[in-house]
Amino acid sequence: MTELWLGVAALVLLLVFVLLWPALRGAGAHRRVQAEAGRQRAALATLYREQRAELEASRASGAIDEDQFAQLEAEMARNLLAAEQSAAGESRQGGRGLLLGLAVVLPLAALALYLDRGHVGDLELYRDILASQQGETDRATEERITRQLQERAESHPDDLTSRYVLAQRLMVRGDLDGAVAAYRYIVEQQPEAAGVKAELAQALFFQQGSRVTGEVRRLVGEVLEVQPDNGTALGLAGIAAFEEQKFQVARALWQRALNQLAPGSAAAQALAAGVARAEQALAERGEAVDSEAVAEARAPDAGEGDGPAIRINVSLAEAVKAPAGTPVFIYARGSDSPMPLAIVRLSAGQLPAEVVLDESRAMMPGRSLAGVDRVQLVARLAINGDARPAPGDWQGSIESLPQADWDQPVSITIDRQL
Repeated sequence: MTELWLGVAALVLLLVFVLLWPALRGAGAHRRVQAEAGRQRAALATLYREQRAELEASRASGAIDEDQFAQLEAEMARNLLAAEQSAAGESRQGGRGLLLGLAVVLPLAALALYLDRGHVGDLELYRDILASQQGETDRATEERITRQLQERAESHPDDLTSRYVLAQRLMVRGDLDGAVAAYRYIVEQQPEAAGVKAELAQALFFQQGSRVTGEVRRLVGEVLEVQPDNGTALGLAGIAAFEEQKFQVARALWQRALNQLAPGSAAAQALAAGVARAEQALAERGEAVDSEAVAEARAPDAGEGDGPAIRINVSLAEAVKAPAGTPVFIYARGSDSPMPLAIVRLSAGQLPAEVVLDESRAMMPGRSLAGVDRVQLVARLAINGDARPAPGDWQGSIESLPQADWDQPVSITIDRQL
């Protein structure tokens, strides 16, 4: 918050300077003009009196008649009035008074509007979420973030991004009912959000005691129609196939999901165990593994999604050493949210590699590369295996890449330790 108030103060001072500078610069000149105008008015009045006395003397002597006297007197009066109006126009200060008023009112009005709209709280929440992703928050802060996200879900029903973050946090803390409700709301608002639909299916699966219900099957089918390589949906589809004793299909689905994960991760180990169970079940029934199904699973469609895409060549600096199975997260994000717009996961053993961030890699509904004109690119070696940045991780980044440069491949070297 200190940086915020310093920034506000700097902007207010700049505004006051811009508004007051013309008035301050003209203050001395204005005083001089006022004094000179007073002297001019006094001189004009004296001159008028002297000239009128001369006219009256001329009329009394018979040099001019009454008509000439009236005409000359009227001309003198008009000249005097014009001169006084000119002097008064030079001394008017209405515009300068308006500037002074604006210098005071505008900053106060802007600050009041900012506070009334609640943007200070939004900024604090954003900063807390960013710190949480960096692993720099304690339990009390984590609880406050979740509570504030719940309050925001009630007060800002159209903010699907915050609700998505809330759903993920509720899922991690074991509030399955809350996570299902949050995911379901997002899917109702954005039915085309396949990634969120897969996470809803997963939350429903756990909520129902690790059972594949009819709704879970329907959601998984809808996801795989548009994202055939969605790992979450593939894993659930494999469970459903195994429950139906379709061991060949279950093994192929799990193997396909496994191929997308870094070796040694917890998720990869769980899927590998599933593959082994399916192979054991096939062996008990005397069936051989379908090699064509396995080959197809190991060669998923690598076609790019429609819309904008960014090609990134990612490599490790020579000084960075890590086991081959260490996860590497490559993602793009906008300036308005810490959540990635598109993300790819590799492992250290796969680097150097070229990845493509496109619409098929979008994480949340209504937020993708198509919605921004510049992004920050990050490649992070997660030493602790956590999706959230943590001390000890290694990272490389491109702080700002405008959309005009997305058609050219870029390179990121992971060389900076957090």
